[in-house]
Amino acid sequence: MTKHAATSPWKDQFNQPLPDDLRALVTGDAKKAFDRARSRLHALGELSEDVQWFGDCWYWSLAFMREGSDEPLALLIPSPEDFQMAAPLDHDFLSQLSIRRLKRFVRDGLELAMPPHNTRWAFWSTPTTGAVEDVMPVLKNKYAWLSSPPD
Repeated sequence: MTKHAATSPWKDQFNQPLPDDLRALVTGDAKKAFDRARSRLHALGELSEDVQWFGDCWYWSLAFMREGSDEPLALLIPSPEDFQMAAPLDHDFLSQLSIRRLKRFVRDGLELAMPPHNTRWAFWSTPTTGAVEDVMPVLKNKYAWLSSPPD
């Protein structure tokens, strides 16, 4: 009888993992980066953690949700090979963001969320706590922008 390799909890669509199960998938400095991202996102304000399925691209990821919103503020993507962060960004938000002040890799991650691309998702490889800190100004600005009253 042939033995099959166990499916990673990250990729098993039919069994939702717990946040700590996702954390266990990342190793080394990426685990510290995961912890830093998690704590820094919670420090922004009232956000809940929700493990959500994002298909064959990001599988199970940890979504940080604002109350009453169907869309996450940010995602932590626990790829064992490359811990990543992602965020859906509207063009209105991007137009007010001071992009020139951001580090090159942060600007590169914003590129897919900008015209002419047909996606709103920015994403970054964040294997270190320093990389997480570089991305956080974008997410902090997004949280403030979403929390401000409309004009």
